[in-house]
Amino acid sequence: MNQALNLALKLIISVLLVYAAVEDILKREVPYVAGIGIMLFGAFALFLEQHWLLGVFYLVAVMGSRGGLWGLAAVAAALTTLAVPGLAAEAYPFILAIFFIVTMFRFGVFGQGDAVLSFGLLAIAYKDGLWMPLALLGTTLIGIVPLVWKRSPKEILDRATHILKNFGSIEKDEEAVKFPWAVIAAVLGLVYLWLVRGAML
Repeated sequence: MNQALNLALKLIISVLLVYAAVEDILKREVPYVAGIGIMLFGAFALFLEQHWLLGVFYLVAVMGSRGGLWGLAAVAAALTTLAVPGLAAEAYPFILAIFFIVTMFRFGVFGQGDAVLSFGLLAIAYKDGLWMPLALLGTTLIGIVPLVWKRSPKEILDRATHILKNFGSIEKDEEAVKFPWAVIAAVLGLVYLWLVRGAML
């Protein structure tokens, strides 16, 4: 990839991330063009680096995030990928992170736009192994802070039990901390693109 095209792609991804963050703050939704754009570039990045099997798994997992037969197909693709000698150790963090995002989406913790942004960032950063999976997990776990803040051990246990029993009904939870997660995704993506990844994608 030549430098001009590389710079153009980085700028387009950056604009999409910032656009998603601004719209999430203002309207509490991720624009379709931003989410799908990041997700499709993630697929492009995997295929560009000739990760054919992972690319297929990625696309099937995106489709399978809504459940049904596509969900079973995603599991089958993951098992096939992990069965390839020499690929399992490298692919584990990516595949587990994808299923983590799917789980968060299915339980209503992530919205559809949040999930699509996460998928795209994971694929774009696949080359750097654990960086993006750990970054996404770490920022998701920030949600633990309100759980333990100024609470006794018994209050923490009661609150955790309530959350687990009502995991799919976060919108009805008056104590839930609702944050425009696309802002976090944008920060992670921009830091990765311009500081971690370096000059070339």
